[in-house]
Amino acid sequence: MRKNIIIAIILSLFFTGTSFALTVGGPADMSVPEASLFSKSKAVNDILDSYESGVDMKAGFNVEFISKKKLRAASPDDTNVRIEGQNVDLKISANYMRAIEPYVKIGTSNLKVKWEQHSQNIIVEPQPGFVLGGGLKAKLWEFASTGIRLTVDGQYKDTQLDFDKAKIDGSTATASAINETFNIKEWQISLIASKKIIFPMGMQDCYAVPYMGVTYSDSDVNVHFTQSTSGLLYSTYNASDKNTAGLVFGCDIIPSLLSWYLFSVELRLVNETAFTLSGTMKF
Repeated sequence: MRKNIIIAIILSLFFTGTSFALTVGGPADMSVPEASLFSKSKAVNDILDSYESGVDMKAGFNVEFISKKKLRAASPDDTNVRIEGQNVDLKISANYMRAIEPYVKIGTSNLKVKWEQHSQNIIVEPQPGFVLGGGLKAKLWEFASTGIRLTVDGQYKDTQLDFDKAKIDGSTATASAINETFNIKEWQISLIASKKIIFPMGMQDCYAVPYMGVTYSDSDVNVHFTQSTSGLLYSTYNASDKNTAGLVFGCDIIPSLLSWYLFSVELRLVNETAFTLSGTMKF
């Protein structure tokens, strides 16, 4: 067999040389022909889908950075209400036939709630505490001609933290707080469009799933305390999201075809400015 290949190469070189010209070829020679790439992509997609359908349980670790989320208080005395800080959670989910994925989130928060009341700047920075949430993600439709998938995600999160001091007028005065409460209830529904992209790299083929969509969310931010020295009540009066609609952009990345983990990055804008880094392990 090897001898026949060598003879074929020698004959091809001979006849090419006697033609008194070197074959240049078209620009398509610089890349893989579309038919081969399409066949490979389809095969890899089929394998990935088969692999994913066999995965029932996943565990993910999320770190969320919130640089600004504006709120609206019911009381006209409260202005410029906002949330800043970080959330860290462990996400456990179960995937059913690549169509429905319920999940729960357990974690902690390091948040600050700021507002202006009685012509004073109030900052409540509680101790890290318990956060519990959950949701459901479901596949709505997949367009076979383009590979674009539509997904809906609905979730709810309850954050309850403790604090015993609050800052009034920045760092110049610190007030001891009594009858304090720090409770944030959040719900959100999102419609996401995504597309799987294959990066052919031989045995280390990887794929990415960029996505974008719209979100509709709201919050019930119940933070209040009584200043022990003056007896004044400071409260957000169950503030809610100032902007309920937002945009989300992100990308899931699996380093290789047989990887049992993936990385994710996500950016949320308009209703809040937040960035999330995630890592998910498949069982």
